[in-house]
Amino acid sequence: MRSPVGEGKKRLLEALFDEFGENGPSPNLSMRQVAERLGVHHTLLTYHFGSRPGLLRSVLLEARRRDNVVIAATGGELGFVALCRAIWDFYSDPAHEDRIHAFFHLVGLAVYERDAFQELVVDIDDLARLLEAAALRDGATEADARQWSIIATAGLRGLLLQRMLTPTAEVDAAAERFITSLAAFEGEGRPV
Repeated sequence: MRSPVGEGKKRLLEALFDEFGENGPSPNLSMRQVAERLGVHHTLLTYHFGSRPGLLRSVLLEARRRDNVVIAATGGELGFVALCRAIWDFYSDPAHEDRIHAFFHLVGLAVYERDAFQELVVDIDDLARLLEAAALRDGATEADARQWSIIATAGLRGLLLQRMLTPTAEVDAAAERFITSLAAFEGEGRPV
């Protein structure tokens, strides 16, 4: 009897995390190399994920889903600025460096092939929604909460990209300055 639709892919994702850890396989590994490490035929990976970018996309989506669960659990009571700091601390942790590299690699591909990466593009908004909810808890209007979540998400991602390109203490200091600056807009619709 065949497994329900999606079960094989789900089992492969679990095997990928078991074998390669929370960051998944390196973007430098071929499908054949990944399959060899999993002990499966590479055509099975191709069947379920389509291509190496498809495999990376699926792993990254699952990793981001897991991250968002962790961030939401710790950030459910945090205010907007504190949640921004928690997000920065989480993603700037060197343990997540490979995942950040994969994220920006796939986002770059999504710019050129938006339809092929639609699921990733939609998933990107999950972090903004967490921040928006924090801003609403802090008393911001819906419109202000949405705008501040976009500003914070874009700023944090830009700083992470800068940190990847030029990993210096100055980038971390700039991140702290950015996060602190979010509190400076009190009275202008800023979440308190």
